Amino acid sequence: MKIVKTLVVIFVLLLPVIIFGNPTYVELNDLAIIRGVGVSCGKETNLYLKEIIPTKGETGITYQYEYYQGAGKDVSKALEKINLKTKKKLYLSKVKFLVTDCTKSNHIMNDFELKHIKVYHVQDDVLKELKKIKL
Repeated sequence: MKIVKTLVVIFVLLLPVIIFGNPTYVELNDLAIIRGVGVSCGKETNLYLKEIIPTKGETGITYQYEYYQGAGKDVSKALEKINLKTKKKLYLSKVKFLVTDCTKSNHIMNDFELKHIKVYHVQDDVLKELKKIKL
């Protein structure tokens, strides 16, 4: 009798997961793992995101990169535009570096909640410099 009660309790606890699934679960193929962020300040704020795509080959794992671009009044508006364009969910927890031509980058790091990353202040084209960095 005790076993039946235990099974019923387990079933009742698992029933919502069975019915609704895990809402936070996202397939790895549906994630855009962002390795680098570029921000260009000017009349409009241009945001560039560098996605890292690991591919397994005969010689081991190689990395390919895809770039997303959005422009807006500020960084959050540019990020919204990128989110609307892409079918993947942006995963920003693995960001390793920020490339910017802005005079101050503290607000950018606060917007993305970035900590302990390398910050590159450049004078040239931000996208070109973002493509050069391989981390």
